[in-house]
Amino acid sequence: MQLHIYNTLTRKKEPFIPLHENEVGMYSCWPTVYYTPHIGNLRATFTADLIRNTLKLLWYKVKAVMNITDVGHLVSDGDDGEDKMEKGARREGKTAKEIAQQYEKIFKDNMNQLNIDEFDVMPRATEHIQKQIDLIKILEEKWYTYAVEWDGIYMDTSKVENYGELMWLNYKKRLADLNAGERVDMKWKKNATDFALWKFSPENEKRQMERESPWWIGFPGWHIECSAMSSEYLWEQFDIHHGGADHITIHHPNEIAQSECAFGVHPRVKYRVHNEFLQVDGGKMSKSLGNIYSLEDITAKWYSPLDLRYFYFMAQYGNFQNFTWEQLEVAKKSRKNLGGSFRTLKKNLGISFESNIQNIEQFITTDYARNLYAWLIESLANNMDTTKLLSKLFEFSNNYSNVLEKNATEDHSVSLTHHWGNNDKQVIRESLEIIKYFDENVLKLNLFDDEENLIPIDEKYLVEKKQIIDLAEQRKQAKIDKNYALADELRKKITDLWREIKDTKDGYEISKI
Repeated sequence: MQLHIYNTLTRKKEPFIPLHENEVGMYSCWPTVYYTPHIGNLRATFTADLIRNTLKLLWYKVKAVMNITDVGHLVSDGDDGEDKMEKGARREGKTAKEIAQQYEKIFKDNMNQLNIDEFDVMPRATEHIQKQIDLIKILEEKWYTYAVEWDGIYMDTSKVENYGELMWLNYKKRLADLNAGERVDMKWKKNATDFALWKFSPENEKRQMERESPWWIGFPGWHIECSAMSSEYLWEQFDIHHGGADHITIHHPNEIAQSECAFGVHPRVKYRVHNEFLQVDGGKMSKSLGNIYSLEDITAKWYSPLDLRYFYFMAQYGNFQNFTWEQLEVAKKSRKNLGGSFRTLKKNLGISFESNIQNIEQFITTDYARNLYAWLIESLANNMDTTKLLSKLFEFSNNYSNVLEKNATEDHSVSLTHHWGNNDKQVIRESLEIIKYFDENVLKLNLFDDEENLIPIDEKYLVEKKQIIDLAEQRKQAKIDKNYALADELRKKITDLWREIKDTKDGYEISKI
């Protein structure tokens, strides 16, 4: 199946043809490790994971690189202000190195909870300073740079023929109209779009993160790290560069300019892929609005990290997605219903799965399963349209679950022969094998996992669990005493703790809301 992917560089959906047959180099930008990642950051990481997993599912050999920015990213994208790492260190009374280690660990823990495998290489900017200096020297030797006294070494974008082509289709006119106040303060820059390759440490000021250089003690600009590390671990020209849509206007145009001028290739990257912004309650995430949520905020309300992962699947990566708690609730219930449906089908029909399937197609013998596989593959191959993929899973679930419900007898045996014929059990077995294959390789939602996905068992969780069980036992006794008003009051207390209680013949059953 031919993969088609939207290329921001051409503003078109294009057939994906790698530079090297069946071998793909992929680089993805990640936020700076100075603060806890929010759910918008994590959507970008989810998208990188989705691209990588889709490529592997389509039998490409992938080398995926994701950088760790631990120096050089100023609080302003326009080369002004304080380094974010230094700011984080001052905020928490720690060293910049401790801040980087702390938030890198949180990021990787978040990845693990979201079932996102680490990338093949996750290089840190601080470990590639010399590589960045060497790259700036190449640009200097080619006369693309100039020095601003007591400020830094800058890239002269007026010498870059195609500078800004990633920004807009009519980028030359837009750049001609651009004046200094619209983008950055000119200060001593020659052009409004010029950007820092190396920043000098202020005189008489000692920074935590500074290095010797041929120019002056200082630190690299934010953009140069991506050119240095991608060329270190991939090639001077590679297939896919991914990042958030916020990088389209500054970070990635700058990265393109310095890379293509240094390496003498165009385009340096064949496909530029960007995920759109995640909004919250229909608007931008903002500290002032108090709507910046982390994965910890999600699990604090007793949602599984995989509920958030399912939520991301509910929108195509290139579209805006709006987070609300109501939509997360929809995601949770949908994941629960899908998984419950598949597990029920497997159990009631006595289906056992094959182990360690490398090529699922060799197990398909029925037309329905063959069509299901083709649809799921096509959904991903069509610019990773996860919404269509989920719709097909629900179509299968609804079709067969309804048949099971209508045909289940008192001894729980099932007759399906009237629906699609005598091979219905084979159809379901193969279909479930396909769905399990997709779940293990792309979805990673644990749809066939019988154990409930809970937040990590820490002291807080154990205290809340005991509290809920105590309330459930009190409610059970209240019902025995026929004190139904008290029983209703206790049920509400349990609901307030994000738990639902259902009466059973053996007592009660508690589940997450």
